[in-house]
Amino acid sequence: MIVVDVQRDFCEGGALAAANTLSLLVPLEKFIDGARAEHVAIVYTKDWHPEDHSSFRENGGLWPVHCVANTPGAELMPPLKAEPGEVVIHKGVRADGAGYSGFELTGLEKRLQELKVQNVAVSGIATEYCVRATALDALQHGFAVTVLTDLIRAVQARESGRVLAELTRAGVKVAAAEQWLKNL
Repeated sequence: MIVVDVQRDFCEGGALAAANTLSLLVPLEKFIDGARAEHVAIVYTKDWHPEDHSSFRENGGLWPVHCVANTPGAELMPPLKAEPGEVVIHKGVRADGAGYSGFELTGLEKRLQELKVQNVAVSGIATEYCVRATALDALQHGFAVTVLTDLIRAVQARESGRVLAELTRAGVKVAAAEQWLKNL
């Protein structure tokens, strides 16, 4: 299971908050606990940008400054917390490049192969950016991919349907979290 960018800066009150993220936290935490009980490997991705990241408006990019490495905004949003042995991937660590995908220059493919993972479920923030890119790259790397529709949030909620349709056309499955876990 890949938990994409559920960080302070992407949640309500953060520098680049997606819509309705606070409603995601408790169900996601509960589902992660259930997945752990079933021995599902949990991977957290985190934007981990340098101060001069090219995506920041002040550097000519589209976004306000967010998820700067080693700042409170880059931390996982409580109550989420990586347990010992779980994988935490830092992405967007170079000044250039979008860093949307959890696979972009992170070694995530290799880590998943070492864990003998064949099927991945993608959850988190934001549906139309990092969730989308991570799901498509997982598919590109040969994994069976399911996006957990009840455990994602978009920057613009109205974009979710369009993105999920695009992902489905590409070969990504969509399912509710409990359905995915039951079908493992």
